[in-house]
Amino acid sequence: MKKILTIIASTMILSPVNAESFNDYIHSNSHTIRCMISGRCKDGIKEINDITDISSSSPDTDFSMIAVEVNKMLNTLKKIEVKVFLADEKYFPFRYRGIYSTSNNRFFLNSKYLHNPRSILFTIRHEGWHVAQDCKAGINNKRLEIILNEKYIPQIYRDYVEKVYTGEPDHIPFEKGAFWASVTKDVTQLALDACYEGSDFYFHVN
Repeated sequence: MKKILTIIASTMILSPVNAESFNDYIHSNSHTIRCMISGRCKDGIKEINDITDISSSSPDTDFSMIAVEVNKMLNTLKKIEVKVFLADEKYFPFRYRGIYSTSNNRFFLNSKYLHNPRSILFTIRHEGWHVAQDCKAGINNKRLEIILNEKYIPQIYRDYVEKVYTGEPDHIPFEKGAFWASVTKDVTQLALDACYEGSDFYFHVN
């Protein structure tokens, strides 16, 4: 499937982007995104293991409402050996909130949005869902597979994703699940648990 999974901001709701064309952007902007993902750039980038690593970078923001769910996801991601980083906004295209790379199983949160705990939560859920899709396909092979049949996803979310990706139909099946998961409590955690445990319980609801 794709090597880069991203989520961008919308004026109304989050708009996830999983675009093959984004790879062209990476190769033409190697001093920013590519440098960040490869690990060559380290300035303004730190690994996060729990909510305290996030809150310490934004001490005036109250993350208490998202702490439990975020800590659970980050703990499971660590068990799966997926690293999560907080990175300066200079590494991201305009309005991009997060990036997941299947090439090295890392994802990055844009520190620009630290003032908005809800945005951070939604982004971790979204990128975590892509990790679970990656896991189902075999987490080291740079591919994704569908976790959840779209019939289980509310029509309003399906319609929105189809509108956003009208010119990129191959992305739609993967982004429907990720978008729904980003706004739905605990489903990403269930998918990540199934990944870590090698369980079919959640993956085979379709």
